[in-house]
Amino acid sequence: MFNSLRSRIFLSYLVIIATVLFLLTAALFAISAGQSSRLLPDLRQLGAIVQGTRRELFRLQEQDVEFPAIQQALTEAAAEQDVRILLVNPANRRIIFDSQEQGTNWRGTQLGSVKRPPGDLANLEAGLPVGRYQAPDGDTWIVYGQPLTAQEQNRLWLLVGRPEPRVFPFFREVFFRPLCFAGLVAFLLSIVLAVVIARTVTQPLTNVARASEAMARGQYEQSVPLEGPDEVSRVADSFNKMASQVANSQQAQRDFVANVSHDLKTPITSILGWSQSLVDGTASEGEQQRRAASVIHDETARLERMVNQLLDLARLESGQLRLLLEQVDLEQLLIEIQQNFDHRTQEAGIGLSLNIQPVPRVMADRDRMSQILTNLMDNALTHTQTGGQIRLGLHPFGEAMVEIAVQDTGRGIPPEELSRIFERFYQVDKSRSDRDQGQGSGLGLSIVKELVEAHQGKITAQSQIGMGTTFIIHLPTVAQNPTNG
Repeated sequence: MFNSLRSRIFLSYLVIIATVLFLLTAALFAISAGQSSRLLPDLRQLGAIVQGTRRELFRLQEQDVEFPAIQQALTEAAAEQDVRILLVNPANRRIIFDSQEQGTNWRGTQLGSVKRPPGDLANLEAGLPVGRYQAPDGDTWIVYGQPLTAQEQNRLWLLVGRPEPRVFPFFREVFFRPLCFAGLVAFLLSIVLAVVIARTVTQPLTNVARASEAMARGQYEQSVPLEGPDEVSRVADSFNKMASQVANSQQAQRDFVANVSHDLKTPITSILGWSQSLVDGTASEGEQQRRAASVIHDETARLERMVNQLLDLARLESGQLRLLLEQVDLEQLLIEIQQNFDHRTQEAGIGLSLNIQPVPRVMADRDRMSQILTNLMDNALTHTQTGGQIRLGLHPFGEAMVEIAVQDTGRGIPPEELSRIFERFYQVDKSRSDRDQGQGSGLGLSIVKELVEAHQGKITAQSQIGMGTTFIIHLPTVAQNPTNG
């Protein structure tokens, strides 16, 4: 029943309201049980009735009205005010008149002690009977008395009383209705707040849930608006980033399937074709057989390189690739790389230069560093046309880093594709050199990035269309001591 967020918010409000009302009721009930709060309002009201009755009696006395007529007037006033009026002789505290005509009449009895309740009763003469009075019949009354005259010899007390209000009736009469009204208003307000708050919270979450369901169905291009409280907005922002990463990953996988399918198909087709020519005797002459064997060998080597790259990438992703760290002299390593590529660059008509500054040694796996630089040089050679230049650079960077740069003057990489070149299986097909068409698998730069990061380094790329591309590697020196792995 309370599975939805809206219903749970509403239930929490009801619990809070019920708790507050319960505590408020208990507090008001405790106040009602106190004599000050329960008796003083009635005593003040009785005091006002006494004053009005005194004025009426003074008026009747001025008219020389007989005592029976005065008694009748007091009886009528008591019935009209719903009170009990007494006349008491203060000398002996005997009640000489009682307006109560039905039930127990106190006329002739002696007025007992009257206990004044705690609290402030302004302008109240000491000794006057004001407060709680234990009647002869055992009931408790509250009474308020005032003298009728100022002369001591003719002085009488005029008392007005009513039954003492009980705790429960007093609470019900004074506080019950306001509490019920407050509870009703709070209940309605809780409904409105629950709907408003739930809408601001649940609607963004509902959008995320719908987008997630769409992604589960294979619709990866999803984005939700950043709405609602900060926490919900962060959830939506994280979802958008995740959805973007998933979409890019799916796109990379589709690109991989397309590229690898093509790259595998070409050598396999060549191998099948030439091996078939050997089997059926089409390539029967020595030159044809040598040609077939050469093609089969080259294409098999190409397949082997692709498989090795996939294995390297899998080991890097799973963390199974271990680096054999040692102090590596990068100056010597770059000189060896230049020597290894001299012949290939000369054949391609591309200049190769080396710019080296003294740098500290780095902790690295020498074979893997050679693999990184070889891949970058292969990439530069692939994308640089005849007459172009490739430059290898090495110099210090900051206080504890070195920088390696591999720069070419090739066609460059479009800005919209530059951010994706390190993605697995991604290829900038239109930037390939004609002489190496179909030789890449889109894995080389991904492996380079993984290996650089395994050395606690960072690789970035800068490129301009028609001006070439530069790959920059930053590596920590020996003092940084990168973690093995």
